[in-house]
Formats: sequence, C-alpha cells, structure tokens
Amino acid sequence: MKRSVVVLGVVLGLAVLLPLTEASGRQAVSAAERPMSQLALRAPQVGPGYRAQVVPGGRKVQGQVTLDLCGSGYLSEALRTERIQIGYLHRRSPLAVSNEVVRYRRGGAELAYAELDTRVSRCPRTPVPSPVRGVGSLTWRLTRISDPRLLRLSVAVQARVSGTVNGKRKVADSFAVYQVHGNVLSAVYTYGGTVAAQRRLVLRAAALSAKNLRQS
Repeated sequence: MKRSVVVLGVVLGLAVLLPLTEASGRQAVSAAERPMSQLALRAPQVGPGYRAQVVPGGRKVQGQVTLDLCGSGYLSEALRTERIQIGYLHRRSPLAVSNEVVRYRRGGAELAYAELDTRVSRCPRTPVPSPVRGVGSLTWRLTRISDPRLLRLSVAVQARVSGTVNGKRKVADSFAVYQVHGNVLSAVYTYGGTVAAQRRLVLRAAALSAKNLRQS
C-alpha cells in the first residue's frame, strides 16, 4: 500500500506544501528505450539517507508544467511525450531535491534547451505571470552557474524568486540545472537549507544525472 506524506516542495524557489506518493520500483529495460524511471536519479545518487517519491501528477504530461523558468511561453511544452518527476527528501536535512525527466518528439529537447538559454539571458526584472495554478506573477533574479561535469547542452542557474503563492508573499532561493541528451531533458532542482549547500548538492546531483543520460 502506498504511503502519502506532506513535504516542502517548490515552484523554482517559492515554497509550497505538496503531497508526495512513494515511487514504485524500477521497471524492466525496454529493447527500444529505457523507461523514464531508469533515467531519473536514484535516491542513493542524491545522498545517504534520501528517499525517492514520485510527486502528484509526476507521470502526466497534459495539465502539468515542465518549463516555467521566468514565466510561460515555452513552445517545447507542446512537444513533450512522456515525463516523470521525483522528489528526494531527508529526515535530518532541510535540503530537498527534485528530478524531472522529460522525453520529447524529435527536436523538442533541443528546442527546450534553446528556449531556456534565451530566457535566462532575457528574463525581465519586472514581475511575469506564472503558468502554475495558484501562483501569481513572480519576479525572477537569475544567475548562471557552471560546472565541467555537466553535459554540453545545459543551462544551470541560481534563482531568487519573489511573489504570491496561495495568497501568501514568498521570497526564496533555489537552483535549477537543465541538461539535454538526445530527445530527453533532465532537470534537477534544489531548495531549502543554505544557498551554498544547495549549490553543492544541485551540481553533484546534476553531474550524476548527466551520467544517467549518457547511459541511455
């Protein structure tokens, strides 16, 4: 029987409470392509003591947003064919991680990368509407980060986001690393804890995500 828990989730830095459902076991490898669950980070890759759980709607495409960095308007969203999003929590640490893996129709993943790269460079300093239900207009402050372990097609940022979530004013820091390999995009998000701890964790986890993608 699945166990439901409530944990601290994030909309790229804005804290909200999200119920998570325990992830199922790994599926058998397909002859054509690996299942999405095998492309995602495993809990031990995130760190000792972390547990993996699929977020609500984490296997859906329709009605679920993947790219909302600095607002909406991503044309690549319509090219998604499959996705999984998993949250990773530690009982004794405020640091939380999420890994979203998305498969696209041909050309969709590279389009997503190009859109993200452009959006980081051109994100306005004024509030922009969020495509996420229950979230009002958000003000983004994005800073690029880098790491030699990431894939060539990667966008990595530190995000400070302020705005209203479910009627409450929020300001928070988070990190996001997006990487593309073939027709798959893997995004690793961190939130909670100190900025320095988040950065170390997101880059380590993203490096291991890159390894998972190379093996696909």
